Amino acid sequence: MKRINKSVIHRVLHFLFAKINKRSAKILTIRFGLEEEKKQSLNKIGLFFGITRERVRQIELGSLSQLKKLNKNNDFNLIIDNVIEIIKKNGGLIREEILAEYLMPELNSIEENKLMFILRCSLKVEFYKSTLKNSSFWSLKEGINRKQVEQVNQFVINQLNEIKKSIKIKSIKKIIDNSEFKDIFRGQNGEKKLVMFLLISKELKRNLIGEWGLKNWSSVSELGNKEKAYLVLRKKQRPLHFKKITEYINFYWIKKKSLPQTVHNELIKDKRFVLVGRGTYGLIEWGMKGGTVKEIIFDLFKKENRFLLAEEIIEYVFTQKTVKKTTILVNLSNKEIFDKNKKGQYFLKDRHKFQKEL
Repeated sequence: MKRINKSVIHRVLHFLFAKINKRSAKILTIRFGLEEEKKQSLNKIGLFFGITRERVRQIELGSLSQLKKLNKNNDFNLIIDNVIEIIKKNGGLIREEILAEYLMPELNSIEENKLMFILRCSLKVEFYKSTLKNSSFWSLKEGINRKQVEQVNQFVINQLNEIKKSIKIKSIKKIIDNSEFKDIFRGQNGEKKLVMFLLISKELKRNLIGEWGLKNWSSVSELGNKEKAYLVLRKKQRPLHFKKITEYINFYWIKKKSLPQTVHNELIKDKRFVLVGRGTYGLIEWGMKGGTVKEIIFDLFKKENRFLLAEEIIEYVFTQKTVKKTTILVNLSNKEIFDKNKKGQYFLKDRHKFQKEL
């Protein structure tokens, strides 16, 4: 892919506007935000020129149609060839904001508007405006259309509502492969194309750990410290101190800083989290339990109901709590509760007495 720079964009705009009259060029400039960041409505442009909104619409469509039919120069073709290559790599469609990032990540808003306007003057790519359900996107001419995107995304939404949990893209792809939409996502870029479909939806969202769900679900909304802490622990897959959890929250969500004590308060109140060491938290869903080392050892004896070696006990406690090995051995040395046979295996001396102590 050949690099595009700002001078190429400016040359192409000059080339295009030289082919239409000055009033049409001015209307397109205002309508597409080529001089000011904000794009103006048909009504406002009509008031400015003293014509009806319908007349503005006609001039816009007529001018674009005229520009599309032009024999294009090398600069224009360079931009379009790059765009087509990017769209193909993403499975035949791409969300507008993502396309701009691919082409020229350093563009400001006005320059991005200019680039997108240039694409509107091509017969090789198709633009689909933003709707209540979808963000604006581009596809190849005669390629993926809005109806297909809406149908697939609605199918995914329906399936997620049945499952009632957020899932990763591979799981969504398996569901799609058993549906009427399987042919759309066949081939090497099938999963990548599916991701782009989902990214275009305004109703779906992907969370920190790559799971997709409805944007208002707590598992993907990423609103509030407790949801962020939950995602951090699931991403790291190990217990973390609340201060470390806060550091990760502030790293992944940079817009609003969280305070360690605020995060700690959320961890204490939410039943999904379990204290497994001094200030260190894990997740209940990992099978981790709270309580003292003594209580955890007793829980193991209850489950196993047999003699246990020290290594077995230590390994189990480590899965439940962040403590030192010596702490576990100190607890096992309590001869009022635990005893050891000649083989070095431990057992509870009096289970009933220990239950009363707890």
